[in-house]
Amino acid sequence: MGGNREEKLAELRKRLAALPEKHRPGKAQAPQGPPLQEESAQLGAVPAAGVLPVHEELAALLPGGGLPRGSIATLEGAGSLAVSLVATVSRAGARVALCGAQGFGMAAALEQGADPERIALIEGPLGDPVAVASILLDGADVVLCELGGIAVPPSRGRAIAARARSRGSVLLVTGGTWEGASLHLGARVQGYTGLGARPGRGRIRGIDLVFSARGRGCRNPYRGAAGTAPSDTGLAVAR
Repeated sequence: MGGNREEKLAELRKRLAALPEKHRPGKAQAPQGPPLQEESAQLGAVPAAGVLPVHEELAALLPGGGLPRGSIATLEGAGSLAVSLVATVSRAGARVALCGAQGFGMAAALEQGADPERIALIEGPLGDPVAVASILLDGADVVLCELGGIAVPPSRGRAIAARARSRGSVLLVTGGTWEGASLHLGARVQGYTGLGARPGRGRIRGIDLVFSARGRGCRNPYRGAAGTAPSDTGLAVAR
């Protein structure tokens, strides 16, 4: 899209308005259709109404067992976290938009069952990724936005959060600072599977991730133990 910022945003709105009815924006607390329920059952946990499914180990940490619609979550740590979230929600039938997400592991997402027909890619870097992500919330269930190192001020964050709530969409942000986000999700690599006993031999066939979740209602398996994480933090290991 050529032209200045206003022209680009106007063109993006025009494209969203031209989408077929089945791809139009969802409403807040949109009911989950059969695909989401079937996918949740396959993951071993059924999220509450108004949430999107995630990996079962991460689901155990989140209130309602999934990503709450109308929320904003920051992502930190291993990029495999974003890959897992995109793969799971798109496989379950949700519409996903990747906003300036450079270096996203699309091949890994497809290996995890991501539905490419439900993923839209807005290539970056973007001059104002927050403005683009705000518009994409109108037509996607989940928007993954790469902030490019910027810090989003609270006043602007509140405006975007209100938009997400009104649309029933989820905004995932990475690569920057977003004050006021309701969830903070993280992942770190604990180990690899498939490598031989000798260093430098074998092939990586899997990654062991440690998930963490911080926010109101998040489960903390170590609550009450001395010297552990805060009471709104949870940890889980996924293979």
